[in-house]
Amino acid sequence: MKLARSPLALAVLLACGESGQPPQKKDPAPRVDPVAPQQAVAEVRSAVRCEECHEPYVRGWEASAHAQAAASPYYRALGGGDDPRCDRCHQPLRAALDRDEPIHEEGVTCDACHAIRDVKLDAGVAAIDFDLTSNRKYGPLCDARDHYFHRVGCSSLHAESRFCAACHTLAWPTQAGPKLPVITDFDEWQANDLNSSSCQECHMAGEPGEVARGWITRENVSRHDLFGNDLELRRIGVSLRATLSPEEDALWLDVEVTNLAAAHSIPAGLAGRRLVLLVRALDPEGAELGREERSYARILVDGEGQEAPFIRAIRVESDSRLAPGERRHERFKVPAAAASASVEVLRRGVAPAVAEALGITPAADSQVAAVDVAIERKDRRYSGSGRRPRSP
Repeated sequence: MKLARSPLALAVLLACGESGQPPQKKDPAPRVDPVAPQQAVAEVRSAVRCEECHEPYVRGWEASAHAQAAASPYYRALGGGDDPRCDRCHQPLRAALDRDEPIHEEGVTCDACHAIRDVKLDAGVAAIDFDLTSNRKYGPLCDARDHYFHRVGCSSLHAESRFCAACHTLAWPTQAGPKLPVITDFDEWQANDLNSSSCQECHMAGEPGEVARGWITRENVSRHDLFGNDLELRRIGVSLRATLSPEEDALWLDVEVTNLAAAHSIPAGLAGRRLVLLVRALDPEGAELGREERSYARILVDGEGQEAPFIRAIRVESDSRLAPGERRHERFKVPAAAASASVEVLRRGVAPAVAEALGITPAADSQVAAVDVAIERKDRRYSGSGRRPRSP
């Protein structure tokens, strides 16, 4: 593969690596240095080659959002592959290699993380120092030895939250005024005094395994599936409770949704994503009598006040996300004929209005948490029979 002739000035940072050292609570004050152009021949390999020795981690990566970054419908609709501002995080090696290299379709592939030598941040902008010419793969395991297939670089950076910052922090410029806060995960983590874990400790929690085929088993090797596109982690991070409250001749359902994550608000990531609290009242046969939704999201709108993709938005209309540790209370009136209630928390990746504006079909909502509530009637009054958690 040949390196592009233009200098590298990248705004990209991607969470991948093997956590082995305890990270600092706060990353040190960032600095900005230019990234020097590289003139030697690049040593970049497809994940298919990495799989020969690192199969469990490549398989995990294949299930992650990193592996799907280049195929994201949202990214493609915004000119993915033709807009360097987006390519930096969805096809990061495109800025360093010839643009027609097949490896770009692997998105945030192995070398997009393990060939990073350094990262400099300033005001949400990152410069990446890629080492693509030494055949050295970087990670936090500093007792690893060079192999005939590639050399090994010791990097404490790969265990720091700073490593994840550039692609998990995005402030988008607008003509109307201040930049829009589109992704603020790293900023929220950095500002949270209660948090003591790095991004990698939560999103790539370690487990026993061989780093490479034939190596000794280690007790703490980072997962690379990001908990299966983070759905497993979301289920751990959200608590849901529902109880019945009889009041005179009416019955109310009190619901409590809690963000158990100590790091950042939920839903995390791109503005417009939603957590949806869906309550459905059911008759004795299970038929739906009615439903009601409450949504938690940061909403961006255009000049006409309509929800819009971030590239067309000019301001934040509202932000109802749950802060770290926040417990949100909601109340719903239960129909008199209801025999039970179904309560769910769903993740909605793209708002219908945004999907329509981009001409894409959004993925189906995914369930994060759920409980069922049975209803008993006594002397024409109502009492709750408790709550029964339901596995997603």
